[in-house]
Amino acid sequence: MYIIDVIPIAKGIAHETLSYFTPKETAPGGIVTVPVRNRKIRALIVSATPVAESKAKIKSSDYALRKVEDLNRKDLLLPAFVDATREAARYFATTTGMVLNALLPKIILEPLLPHPPNIHDRAEKKSSTRIAETENATHKEKYVLQTEEEERFSHYRSMIREEFARKSSVLFILPTIEETERIAKLLEKGIEKYTFIIHGDVPKKEFLERFNTIATTEHSVLIVATGLGFCIPRNDIGTLIVEREASRTYKMSARPFLDLRTFAEIWSKHMHARLVFGDNFLRVETLWRHGNDEFVELAPLKYRALSSAEQRIIDMRRYKSPNGTTFTVLSEELLQLIHQTREKNERLFIFTVRKGLSPLTLCGDCGSVVYCEYCSSPVVLRSAHDVNVFVCNKCGAKRTAEERCIVCTSWKLVPLGIGIELVEQRIKQYFPDIEIFVVDKDRTPTRKRRSDTVSKFLQSPSSILLGTEAAVPHIHGSIDNIAVISIDSLFSIPDFRIHEKILNLLLTLRSLTSGTFLLQTRNIGEQVLDFATKGNLLDFYRREIAERKQFSFPPYSTLIKISRSGVREAIEKEMKALSDHLSVFTPHVFPAFVAMIKGRYIMHALIKIPYGEWVDEKLLEKLTQIPQQFSINVDPESIL
Repeated sequence: MYIIDVIPIAKGIAHETLSYFTPKETAPGGIVTVPVRNRKIRALIVSATPVAESKAKIKSSDYALRKVEDLNRKDLLLPAFVDATREAARYFATTTGMVLNALLPKIILEPLLPHPPNIHDRAEKKSSTRIAETENATHKEKYVLQTEEEERFSHYRSMIREEFARKSSVLFILPTIEETERIAKLLEKGIEKYTFIIHGDVPKKEFLERFNTIATTEHSVLIVATGLGFCIPRNDIGTLIVEREASRTYKMSARPFLDLRTFAEIWSKHMHARLVFGDNFLRVETLWRHGNDEFVELAPLKYRALSSAEQRIIDMRRYKSPNGTTFTVLSEELLQLIHQTREKNERLFIFTVRKGLSPLTLCGDCGSVVYCEYCSSPVVLRSAHDVNVFVCNKCGAKRTAEERCIVCTSWKLVPLGIGIELVEQRIKQYFPDIEIFVVDKDRTPTRKRRSDTVSKFLQSPSSILLGTEAAVPHIHGSIDNIAVISIDSLFSIPDFRIHEKILNLLLTLRSLTSGTFLLQTRNIGEQVLDFATKGNLLDFYRREIAERKQFSFPPYSTLIKISRSGVREAIEKEMKALSDHLSVFTPHVFPAFVAMIKGRYIMHALIKIPYGEWVDEKLLEKLTQIPQQFSINVDPESIL
């Protein structure tokens, strides 16, 4: 009889480990099924002790030990991967089980199919040889690569050839499924047999086949994957490449709020692998760390993003009506570009930030904003069956747009801003016969629908694609003309990263343009627009890093955001208690930017830790004592 300690691979379990008994002899590293309350979950064995040696532990236990349900798989995960998840759990103030649950494909846990024999013996032997060879070399350095995509991939292909010559493998991580499919085609030439794609949309049976093939192939392999690729049991990976490093998609939006870029650093350290971060323009934090010698240049960083496109910024203020209640959606220049697209059999992508007709509605008399009845979020004006309705993007609530101002009872409600439906309406007024494809999360809710729509657009000369950010990852190659209908609404978001987001978005769109890149704006004086259209990355970085230093934002600090939602009076009381609990660390408590969602009031507490001082053991201990009703987000993308 044995007492085993396991890490539960599941959400909602606050304990780092749980204890059970089993009559079977076992060892750390196995995957078992264990009962937790009224459910059964998978768990990772971390220790196994004979009962005779565990009497004191059994006697001191305040609960009855339960029996393990089954034990039918050993050595599924590499020890280095498990060690990385433990370190990541400390960094993100969560449990190892939560990290494992976020990173492990569920299909490899259930059903638990046996690996072919001797996977880890072979991998361990190859890993030991490689680590010994590189222990005193620069192979474990962390590198950065900032240049145009074509040049970056030239470097990547050279690195892959180098690793294959060393009989080592390469893990290539990307932020989205769409990009794994596209990038694999750019990298696999000559090594198609040894290139594997791993992401969450691979069918279950095929996923298991790829997983086991990758694990057992004697030859070096190239794995092109989303974050699910970190768990692949290959101990011979010599290089980890994280492409599109500035993508916000790498930061998980739900618990445990992992940032896969941070995990990549931790993972590469435990795997003794070289790490490369690459992008057109790396994150401000990464560039600052490079300046402080934490990263090495793989090649000289380029701070000038070149483009062959004809670039035009259109000042939309000259189209403003005398009374200020109406505005022009399509400038004369954009109308000419649409006409050119049709006459020359070109293609035009028109980008807009928002869905609906208008993202904001104001009272023309008192200036009050029209809000959702259940949230504090401004409603979006939408068209539904030829009737205008107000829709809340936060909670989904709908109501008729035929209403008065709740403040002054005026009927003079004025829609402001430009949504994708409004752009579509205006184009059809001028060009009723032109073919228009639309990509947003409402009309193309699935990845396949978005991909199919973009493909049809690319195969249709003289057509227009209207899209939000959801369309961008599906565009492969260049487009004749791209127009940004409006990006101005993003400037109203009080987020310390918002200028970086705007710059990266415009750089991406600009890089996809082979003909004319047209930008409509009423914020003609915003420097970030000038930086983006000129590709002036150095001056943007200098301005941005100076502002971050002034307010002690990352990279000069590590931010920890603690959130709670519920009934307002109760939440305010709980946040006061939380503030007292963390008083030594001077948390700043404030309501969320959208403070009410689905009738639940939201508040945040923000703690700033000077750079390099996290993980702070005393603060980590305090955080582990906080009830699970609170969510803890280390390195949040937004503090709002």
